[in-house]
Amino acid sequence: MNINEISDHQQTFTGNVTISFNVAADEQPKLINLLTKYTEKILVQQTLVIAVFNHENLNDVITEWPTVFDSENDQRQLQQISEASRIHFKGKGFDFDITTKPLIYSILNLTPDSFYDGGRNASIEGVLHRIEVERSEGASIFEVGGKSSKPNFDDITAKEEWERIEPFLDAIHQRFPDIVLAIDSNTNDVIEEALKNGIQIINDIDGFNSQAKLDLVAKYKPAVVTMFNGRNFNEQPETLVETMTNFFTHTISDLTGVGLNKANIVIDPGIGFSDHNTLEFDIIKMRLTKLMAEFQTPIMIAISRKSFSKRLFNLDSADDRLIPTLLFESFMTVLGGRIIRVHDVKETRQMIDAFELLKDNLLS
Repeated sequence: MNINEISDHQQTFTGNVTISFNVAADEQPKLINLLTKYTEKILVQQTLVIAVFNHENLNDVITEWPTVFDSENDQRQLQQISEASRIHFKGKGFDFDITTKPLIYSILNLTPDSFYDGGRNASIEGVLHRIEVERSEGASIFEVGGKSSKPNFDDITAKEEWERIEPFLDAIHQRFPDIVLAIDSNTNDVIEEALKNGIQIINDIDGFNSQAKLDLVAKYKPAVVTMFNGRNFNEQPETLVETMTNFFTHTISDLTGVGLNKANIVIDPGIGFSDHNTLEFDIIKMRLTKLMAEFQTPIMIAISRKSFSKRLFNLDSADDRLIPTLLFESFMTVLGGRIIRVHDVKETRQMIDAFELLKDNLLS
């Protein structure tokens, strides 16, 4: 029997796998009988059988395979296809399987001037309590940040940025030794201090656009989030998809070139990061999430309480933007987004659970 996966990167993010079986005439009835127990999506063309599985059903087929066929090699090949079709986000001390269900990435802004929660995380004890609560609510990653990147933000020195963050890190590491930590910074010196401190993920809004940053990645091998920052490009509606595709092609090449694997690299379309026509560009970037699956890397959804809600629904205050945030996050999850960067962990977990219930029980 000849077994092959029919590759479709977008399908990977739906949790489905398509497999072709080229079988002998005497094997075909047994194969079809086995497959129809676990999937209705089967096409038969002479000796070729094509079937679409979700991962749970594929694992059932793999488990039952030896009771029907005598080939360990075929079973091993199915196991390899199953594993290769999964999406992982990996780094030092963590390996998240995000093939079908997104993970929650909590924002801990330690800045006084963030657009939404500036100044809310002023005390170390308050931050530790928040982490404890949000871990119980479903957050898997916590991102610290010492500098705002909102439109027209006030830039600060590397020293000031690091001094905002450093006092919290020792306490966090001591209270939560197994925590997965990220830092939101585009400053070389701050990134290096964070890596020395043991932070596992670097989120750079400028997409690791300097050799100095790439040298740090080569030295420390962190996991990364590389973002398309429209403020650094001449964004035009008719060419934006091409511009972004070129950017992601180059940034992934740069990062794999200094030693990272694709499972270490998260790509972020950079919603909210434009100098003009922000809403028009934001909608294009949300739609692009589907095409970004072609890069075969985890995709970040980072739209929490951003200004697209203001422009669409006249919601001037970020305090009023939770419902649009959750609705658009669920839409981008369907398109392939798997790492949801949020201010509201509890509500995001409820959204994910409700969406999974809808998908499994009403749309299946």
